[in-house]
Amino acid sequence: MTAGHDRSEGRMDTQRRSAPSLPRPGAGTDLVVRDRTTGDLLQFAYRADSFDAPVRIGTGFHLGRVPHLVAGDFTGDGARQLLCLLPDGREVLLPPAASFDIGDLSTAPHRPGTAVQAVVARAAGPDRVLRSAADGTVRLGTATDLGDAVATITPGAVLLGAADVTGTGPELLVRLPGGAISAIETGGARHDLGSDWDGALVVAAADLTGDALADLIAFGPAGNLLVFPHSGVFWPQFPAVTFLSPVAVAASVGAYDVIG
Repeated sequence: MTAGHDRSEGRMDTQRRSAPSLPRPGAGTDLVVRDRTTGDLLQFAYRADSFDAPVRIGTGFHLGRVPHLVAGDFTGDGARQLLCLLPDGREVLLPPAASFDIGDLSTAPHRPGTAVQAVVARAAGPDRVLRSAADGTVRLGTATDLGDAVATITPGAVLLGAADVTGTGPELLVRLPGGAISAIETGGARHDLGSDWDGALVVAAADLTGDALADLIAFGPAGNLLVFPHSGVFWPQFPAVTFLSPVAVAASVGAYDVIG
């Protein structure tokens, strides 16, 4: 990632650290999004310090048909699958494909589900899935199993992902109803990462650059897709230096969902 200046106006946070148990991500990864207008799934491949132009890898996945999507390598063999959360709560796991199609939902097996949010948790082996229920309970499982409860988040908070902010993580990252970003350790300690992101809305967290540290994915005021790279530094007393200035991935993209 292109380096930027330290975000020197910050918030104070002195909360303690604890041992991690969330999956540690492997190398840097591509960015996968859903275009809410067209229903297309797009992949932005990461190359060295920038992202390639998007490639369409799916069609027809409109918000009304599939409120939540999670793209990941859930078997550990390098092939991307697509987990779909339907409006009635059911879940559908689509097998690997060069291009996903909404018509595949009719032939794939459905199973009950209770999640109101779901995001991928990148791992060195098979990717995991973080799901949150309406009461704020967050579970870490697989694409086919809910797994165990790992945290409770404020109802209305947005689940961003699991990634290493502190250098001893990973932590669970959430956006609180007021807009602040919080990193939650598995022992319950929380780090306030602030709410001033140059007018951008943070929508996801993942290690995109391959340094094993969290990067924040956001939409800027002009609708552009941005990444705030981790600086490599974390000070609990001064967390504003944690992320560098944003790097543009795409301009004026409109309404996107980050799904992987």
